[in-house]
Amino acid sequence: MKDPLRSLPGYALRRASAAMMEDLGQRLNVLDLRTTDVSVLILIDANPGVTQSGLCRALGIQRANMTPLIARLDKRNLLERTAVDGRSHGLALTKAGQLLLSQARKTIAAHEDTLLSRIPEEHRAHLVPALQALWND
Repeated sequence: MKDPLRSLPGYALRRASAAMMEDLGQRLNVLDLRTTDVSVLILIDANPGVTQSGLCRALGIQRANMTPLIARLDKRNLLERTAVDGRSHGLALTKAGQLLLSQARKTIAAHEDTLLSRIPEEHRAHLVPALQALWND
């Protein structure tokens, strides 16, 4: 069957993203993590004391979606909270959170190696800047 959709950049990007996210999701499932969980853990690790609102802004996630995500990580004792003001709490990783993130980073590195191995070597250096150009302001 002819597939004229394959020549559309947006369609190709969506299909590539779906395939790569499925692979990453399967790999992270071994650690009982979702891709959004790991994104949050990485940002908290890089920004100890960040609030849920700060995470929402960084990831483009609605607060209503962030609350159960943080609760899930908190229930696993991966996070610790510190009062910032009367309403907000800063987040940091516990030792268990740091250990799990270390394992997740290894999983992500293996996934990224697989992803990059599928890109011709001469295009690898341009891949991330080209993708960033599509969503960075």
